[in-house]
Amino acid sequence: MDIKEAAHRAAAQPGADTTVRRRILAAGLSGAALSLLPWLGGRSGAGAAGQSTTATSNALGTPGTSGDATGGTTGGATGVPTGGATGATTGGTTASSDAATTATAPPKRPTPEDMELLKFAQQMELTIRNLYDVAINAKLFSDLDGETVKAIREAHEGYEQAISGLIGRFAPNSQVDKLYEAMKADFSGDAKKVAAKAAALEDTAVATHTDIVGKLIGIDAAALIASMLVVEARHASVLRHIGGATKLADQLVNDGSALSPSDYPVK
Repeated sequence: MDIKEAAHRAAAQPGADTTVRRRILAAGLSGAALSLLPWLGGRSGAGAAGQSTTATSNALGTPGTSGDATGGTTGGATGVPTGGATGATTGGTTASSDAATTATAPPKRPTPEDMELLKFAQQMELTIRNLYDVAINAKLFSDLDGETVKAIREAHEGYEQAISGLIGRFAPNSQVDKLYEAMKADFSGDAKKVAAKAAALEDTAVATHTDIVGKLIGIDAAALIASMLVVEARHASVLRHIGGATKLADQLVNDGSALSPSDYPVK
């Protein structure tokens, strides 16, 4: 069962607040999507600059534009083909710029620098999965909430496997022991308190992955991590609801801070 199905089942229960649950799932995407805007804007900026340079070239000297007319008129009066010269020079510069842009396009595969970030991301996902196992094995949640928590746990397992598939033999396939030991106690005891701690951990994952996306160079790696963090933002909203948050604003808040790989060295 995935998180959508679990939430839909929750909405169907007698007495459940159907409107709130649906709004949680629909709105959970917004915070993470906004956090990606600076990164997406930066990547699209290079393409926009290239288009602007080409447009300037066309206006100054591309055959069949006003540049030719200017060259003919000015050249007749002064003996210098201004429009033609400008067009040739600008056109050559634009062609060189286009060639340079193509040569420096980001690669699809992860770079060596990307590998270190991805190894940490995989370890973090494994750690989160293992922390959910603590709560699930303790049978803290009711049947419905328990199924939802299991679906979230399985999502994190899928994410660590996806990262492992991307980086292959470089995948550490181990948890972050320091983080696990620090949070293990938070995943046992009262179910509502555990849900609140789990939501905070999802916030941390969102902040960490957002930071990682901004540093990744390879397109495949950036796309994978971005797709993960959007869903983890939705996890946090659902867990806050399970933890007792009744106001939509409280369910959608995200105050997580990014973890630094330097604080949790990859084995």
